[in-house]
Amino acid sequence: MKIIVIGSVAAGTSVAAKARRNTEEAEIIVYDQGKDISYSVCGIPYQIGGEVEELSALTPRNAAWFKKRYNVSVFTEHKVTKVDHANKQLEVTDLVSGEKKLENYDVLVFATGASPFTPPPFNQKEYDNVFQVRNIQDARDIGAYSAKQPKKALIIGAGFIGLEMTEQLIHKGLEVTIVQLEDQVMPPMDADMTFRVEEHMRAKGVNLILSDTVKTIEGETSVERVITTNGITIEPDIVILSAGVRPNTELAKEMGVELGASRAIAVNKKMQTNLPDVYAVGDVAESFSVITGKPIYRPLGSTANKMGRIAGDVITGGDLEHRGVLGTGIFRIFDLHVGQTGLTEKEAKKKVMMLKSYIISSQTTPSI
Repeated sequence: MKIIVIGSVAAGTSVAAKARRNTEEAEIIVYDQGKDISYSVCGIPYQIGGEVEELSALTPRNAAWFKKRYNVSVFTEHKVTKVDHANKQLEVTDLVSGEKKLENYDVLVFATGASPFTPPPFNQKEYDNVFQVRNIQDARDIGAYSAKQPKKALIIGAGFIGLEMTEQLIHKGLEVTIVQLEDQVMPPMDADMTFRVEEHMRAKGVNLILSDTVKTIEGETSVERVITTNGITIEPDIVILSAGVRPNTELAKEMGVELGASRAIAVNKKMQTNLPDVYAVGDVAESFSVITGKPIYRPLGSTANKMGRIAGDVITGGDLEHRGVLGTGIFRIFDLHVGQTGLTEKEAKKKVMMLKSYIISSQTTPSI
């Protein structure tokens, strides 16, 4: 059996490792168009801010390690450009040499992840001081730009990455402005929780602009000035886009893989798609709510690892199934720690559930 995995971060490498633990007989190949594999996305803001000293700490594994440890062939800077599932054959392009080759497979796994959303008007041209925070190359690029000693940062979006980058840039001495389209930070959470986060951020010196968006950009090669829809002018030295992610489903859609309501790939509890011998895991695929039993999209590293292990097991004859996720997430903003799990009040109301909402205040002693 020949297993080909497209994507080599959390989910893709988990598929390969679990499949190899189950059998020594399969040939396992992983392709990724990036330079780095099996890295910690969650740690990137902290490396940019200096809490993680070396970038290598986020990339403890490379292709040579996977070959030696698991006998898995990992090809970085290789892009799968076409899939002919009827003949179980795909086309791969070497992004360094430009050479193309055809590769046959028995089982195909999509672990293509998700890409940051670039909101307008930033999607109209490239600027040398606009960055996203999604992979190790982004960390390298921001680190190199930091040599110019920017003083003022503009962050677009107030989700996990936006808030973590806010904290880290404040620690580095930058003035930080956040522009958020919604009327609260962390939109998935309930407003009666997030207002506490907003108060804390403002107390730490963050300029927080809610219910607004960038309308106009001034500058040729760099963003020199932006004007928001509400007429606020901001003059940043560096811009971080953190306006959410979109699953990388283009290749899968071309070959007939069905998408779910979230526009991520629809899978069953064994990570199987609608096509035989085609699986999808990680940020490109939907998961299941353990509470409602319905598909949900939760692009989190812990979920990606679980999905990868399940797919690797099922492909090699195992019987693991995805039991669902609670959607647990935790982040830190300065000295405030925030976590959520399960359904929020507004999510529960959408499900037409009978509910009562309570706020409980108590002291905690995490160090004990």
